Amino acid sequence: MNNGRNKGRKSVTLFLVLVLAAFALAGCRKSSSSDEEAEKKDYAYVPEYQQIDLGTSNGYLDVNSTVAYGDNLYLTVSSWDEENGSSYRLYKYNMVDKKTEELPLELGENDYITRLAVTGGGNIAILINHSSYELDENGEVTDYSSYVELKEISGESGSEVNSQDITGILSEDSPYVQHFMIDGKGNYYIYDGEQVLHVVSPELQKICDISMDDWINDMVVSKEGDVYVGSYGETGLELKKVDLNSKSLGEKLEGIVSGYGNWNFFPSTTGSILVSGDKVEIYDAASTTKEDLFSWLDVDVNNNYIVQAGELSDGRIWAVYRDYEAEESKPEILIIKKVSASEVTPKTEITYGTLALDWDMKRMIIEFNKSNEKYRIVVKDYGTEDYQTGRTQFNADITSGKCPDLIDLRSGNFTLYANKGVLENLYPYMEKSSLKKEDFLENVLAAYEVDGKLYAVISAFTISTTMAKQSVVGNINGWTLSEMLDFVEANNPDNIFNYGYRDSIFYYCIYNNIDEFIDWETGKCSFNGDEFIRVLEFAAKFPDAESFNWSDQEGTYSKLKADKILLLQSDIHSTQSFQMYKGMFGEEIAFVGYPNSERRGNLIQPAGGCIGISAKSKNKDGAWEFLQTIIGKDYQENMKDGWGFPIMKSALEKMFEEDMTPEYYEDENGEQVETMKTSWGYDDFDIDIYAATQEEVDTIWEILKSADKTSGSVDEQLINIITEETEAFFKGQKSAADTAAIIQNRIQVYVNENR
Repeated sequence: MNNGRNKGRKSVTLFLVLVLAAFALAGCRKSSSSDEEAEKKDYAYVPEYQQIDLGTSNGYLDVNSTVAYGDNLYLTVSSWDEENGSSYRLYKYNMVDKKTEELPLELGENDYITRLAVTGGGNIAILINHSSYELDENGEVTDYSSYVELKEISGESGSEVNSQDITGILSEDSPYVQHFMIDGKGNYYIYDGEQVLHVVSPELQKICDISMDDWINDMVVSKEGDVYVGSYGETGLELKKVDLNSKSLGEKLEGIVSGYGNWNFFPSTTGSILVSGDKVEIYDAASTTKEDLFSWLDVDVNNNYIVQAGELSDGRIWAVYRDYEAEESKPEILIIKKVSASEVTPKTEITYGTLALDWDMKRMIIEFNKSNEKYRIVVKDYGTEDYQTGRTQFNADITSGKCPDLIDLRSGNFTLYANKGVLENLYPYMEKSSLKKEDFLENVLAAYEVDGKLYAVISAFTISTTMAKQSVVGNINGWTLSEMLDFVEANNPDNIFNYGYRDSIFYYCIYNNIDEFIDWETGKCSFNGDEFIRVLEFAAKFPDAESFNWSDQEGTYSKLKADKILLLQSDIHSTQSFQMYKGMFGEEIAFVGYPNSERRGNLIQPAGGCIGISAKSKNKDGAWEFLQTIIGKDYQENMKDGWGFPIMKSALEKMFEEDMTPEYYEDENGEQVETMKTSWGYDDFDIDIYAATQEEVDTIWEILKSADKTSGSVDEQLINIITEETEAFFKGQKSAADTAAIIQNRIQVYVNENR
């Protein structure tokens, strides 16, 4: 379990000039399937990117809060730069006329806007935090005071209508407002994070405080003027109406969302509520039905970057959009309209089959669809409803004529698929594209080979490993399962792992090295051998997940120092993460990895997708055109700063060169002083990260080159068999040998049926 976190990236100067661009997106597509042709819609949705002038700043700029009334959008914008410090401004933007106007708003040096809401009459209610303080001779804050002001202004001119201090209405310990709504009767709904919803009349008289069982994730005012609260319950996200008669929340709305997806709720003009998740839907509260409009992917928009959305008076969808990962990150306004399919340029459709769309892969697909004039990637997500049903269908489709063109292999056994002839050999495609094997980390390519043929590619990777102090395990780079178990028996098992429960033991000893027990080429299994029986007996010494003490308050760093844990399972995903672990251990680290017969236990974990091409695809050239964009030089050498190492050597060298380049600031004497690049932390440990040394980079190179096996591609059915059959053993009802024999028989049958 990796608790590493980045705590302080440097601010990057953002370019604030917004560019007007319109993209024609493929709602009308060419397809070789007659069934798909029959389902083709006669309309499509296309986005228009509108320019909006939010002033100028030489530093950071962000949209903090937005609210719409009619066709006007009101935005609070914060900016920061070294010369002027921080400032807040209020803008009105007409999304039909495309005109921007800054509204007058006087704020003190330490004041900031938290939330906006719109009244029934079109005025804008603004919540402002005011604070003041003095600094003593040591620079410590003294005489601090603060209050929260509710200011109402004209939505047309911005002139003040009234204002009042409402600090007394809020929770004493948390005056920062997270959600602020006004219902159809003018009542205020204020949530400040203390699991209490404050409801106040238009005259600012307290109506009630409603206690919440869970934190509020979202709030929305419906077209009917009712306020709804979204929070997570036993079955996932639930939206409940605030009932002022009973001064409580009503029953959850039926038919609006299900499960634990990422949804947001916005005002609607044609229905009760606009729902934004992977798709945009209009929900009707009276009939508890919803209408699907479009998916964000269909219009080449990443829903992770939607700040706010809603409907215009003519039914068009608008959104405030901000891609925080873009080099020139900037707020943009999207206006999405419905057009005839004949107005959209058709493209050949390439299907991408997955059980869960990866964050980075979503971004790559959107970028490809925007730029490629011939092909378009369409995602078929098998895991959106019932995961198990979806997984069964995914496996069935892969081995049939319904196979997607591109296959996400992160959670599948690519070796099994390759042996079945399901996947295309990618080396001939690389040769045609002038991509040479020697330009890449060949051990990473080799990890996705079967009999010298390449059946999958990844754009980036992390190293899944296990670390230990060299002073404890010696200067070793791997061990066999027997050697690892010998080490455990020589020490106290309670001190071995940070998270020592049975499932984690099986993942460490068995699941991450399943090919040690299954030869997919010959079909031979060895779960009834001495090593597997020994693992069963070892796992019996640990509690199950329910009995495990998850509330242990002692941090990982403290445990490492006191030798209360000897093995730390985690991953190396950047130079900075390696530097963090080096600081945590405080001495030389042995990267022993996971046990296997070759003592090569550092495993390759895909970061951003692991993709193969179906051997039955009718659009292999188009599928490869997408794959070569994510392993090509342009993408690899300009990979966004994030999670994982690129697979191209030149890109990795470029990354390391940047990591080793010191950064400086000028002190009061005019001297150049090296400054930290960032800071990292893990549980109870924090460290400032400076430029890496050549020795550190050399060590990372060796770790990366040592890995030629993959992690995370275990067939879930195998895990289910082992889980089911070990239950009786752990209850003392069967011996380890008998249990191993049953597991051997069941898995052998499964392997024979699926080879």
